Parts: sequence; structure tokens; C-alpha cells
Amino acid sequence: MDLLAPINGVIDKTEEILGHSPHPAIIALPVGAWAVSNICDALALATGEDRYDDAARISMGIGLVGAVGAAVTGLRDYGFIDEDQPSHQVATTHGLGNAVATSLFAASFLLRYRDQQAGRRTSSLARGLALAGGSLALYTAWLGGKLVQEYGEAVKPVMEQRDEAEHESDDENARGRERLASDSPLGAHHG
Repeated sequence: MDLLAPINGVIDKTEEILGHSPHPAIIALPVGAWAVSNICDALALATGEDRYDDAARISMGIGLVGAVGAAVTGLRDYGFIDEDQPSHQVATTHGLGNAVATSLFAASFLLRYRDQQAGRRTSSLARGLALAGGSLALYTAWLGGKLVQEYGEAVKPVMEQRDEAEHESDDENARGRERLASDSPLGAHHG
């Protein structure tokens, strides 16, 4: 019995609807929520108002929930990258970096929860962990963009479907935007 079959089925159906992996759409939730959390930390330090600490903690928790979906879909996409591909090392760094960033935010969240339960302001350690997590998340998001834009990862499955439908395959070694149709608004740029 394949325990992941229901999850894979949902992801497959989502890919069918979207025309691509759901990973790029899902990552907006943790990245956005963690950015809000970092901004709220800065506002809490600048104003001394507890409501910003609360907003930082809540948005961080939302980001952690979103990170679960991003991890599941990201691991699935990672499974399609052959180890001999140049993008594999970038994808490995992207995934490991995201695991570390999520761990930093999780530790910060737990410290914040403990501080809140004890009636204390958010500690400097909790804020520092969140800032480190946010900085790392920006870097790993850039790596994710590099995987799609430069290496064409998560683009290929959609283009393979299109090639099967149209029976055309100009360049199997094309990367990134080169894989898109020449008449596509996102197609290869010349000049």
C-alpha cells in the first residue's frame, strides 16, 4: 500500500489544472508570511507595541503551516531531477537551505510562544532567529527562481505534454525560457 498515493493524486490533479507544479504557487505563503513577520519585528522594536509582536508570531505560524505544503511539493519536484543534471546541486542547496530556514523560524516561533505565555516581550534570540531565517529564505527563493529560469526545472513536464500534443520537439537540450514556444510572451528573448 502506497501511503503517499492520496497526496500524489492531489498534486497530480493540481498540476493538471495549473499546467505546472503547484510548488511555485505554494511557496508564496511561507515567504510572504515570514516577510510580514520580519517587518512586524522591526515595527515592534521601533514602537514598543505588543500588537506587532503578536502579528509577527501569528504570521510566522502561518508561514510554518505553508512551509509544509511547500516542502511536500518541493520534494516531489526534486524527485524528478536526475542526479547527473547540473541543476541537481542547486536544487539540493535550495531544499536544504529551506529546511534550515524553516527550522530557524520554528525555533523562533517556539521561543515567542514561550515568551508570550510568560507575559514577556519577544526575546532578542527569537527575533535574531527569525531574521536569520528570513535572510536565508530570500536566498533559497532566489535559488528556486534560478532552477526555473536558468535550468527550466518544473517547466519540462508541461512542455513535454505540449510536445506530445503537437508532436514537435525542436531542442531537447533547451533550458529555461528556451523550452517555451517562440510565440509565447515568456519565450526566448533575442537581442
